[in-house]
Amino acid sequence: MSDAGLYENPLVPNKKLLQMYSVMADARALDEHISGLQRGMKARRRLGSTRGEEACRVSTALELLPGDLVSDSQPGVVMDLITGAQSKTQIDSLLGRVAGFHEGKIDGAKLAREGALARVLPWVDDVGDRLRMAMGAALSFKTLKRGSVVAAYVGHSELDKKVWREIIESAAKLDLPMIFVVLPCKGKDKPGVPQLSAKVRRWGMPGMPVDVNDAVALYRVTQESLGRIRGGGGPVLIECKGYRVEGVRGEAAQDPLMQMQGFLLGRKVCTWAWLKRAGERLRKAYFMH
Repeated sequence: MSDAGLYENPLVPNKKLLQMYSVMADARALDEHISGLQRGMKARRRLGSTRGEEACRVSTALELLPGDLVSDSQPGVVMDLITGAQSKTQIDSLLGRVAGFHEGKIDGAKLAREGALARVLPWVDDVGDRLRMAMGAALSFKTLKRGSVVAAYVGHSELDKKVWREIIESAAKLDLPMIFVVLPCKGKDKPGVPQLSAKVRRWGMPGMPVDVNDAVALYRVTQESLGRIRGGGGPVLIECKGYRVEGVRGEAAQDPLMQMQGFLLGRKVCTWAWLKRAGERLRKAYFMH
């Protein structure tokens, strides 16, 4: 740790890098805990996994401010955790809502809105309706001159080209304070719209492809994008894409946490012991009973 200052990047300070990894590790731990609960459970409904999306979600949400809102791509509680639910009371509330969802007592909309922070918009199954709801919230922010932002997470394969174009052109025309975060496809059935970030630039909105596993690159692009949006520059789209990283092979090439570990250790920002403690914090505090 003593050499960390030699590698300090003023654009992404070491303290921010460590926070980024800690929240990513917490998000992975919560996702694995929920997945473990669902294994062998005859639950009426199940929550999808966010594994592998930690860099996409954490790096793009870490600088959201009180008053900003999130439109998630799936029902769940991981975004509540990422956007600030960290106390024991809040974690207990997250787990209680997960249990209520599994038992059929609450639906996807209430799963989000019953959170203590109320940062996540109600989830609806139709992605077009979900994004229009997010756009309505963003339009109210703009009309009231609140300076707040809506971060909309959407799966790459959820929309076809026609609907993507309608959404993007409408958001761009209205200069909505939104950041669209396009999550990578899961599986090989639905490849989504090819070169989406290039297409949205032709539709009137800045679109940037970024490595799905590169938390630091995603954070820097998000910093610039949020500065533009809060300054009245209109919406931005970040497309999270899978890239092959030179010199990185095997599981590490596909795992954002392992890639971040290598980045932090390589620059002597922290030690392996620190990484291990960060990775086990949430499990030891809440899940190991």
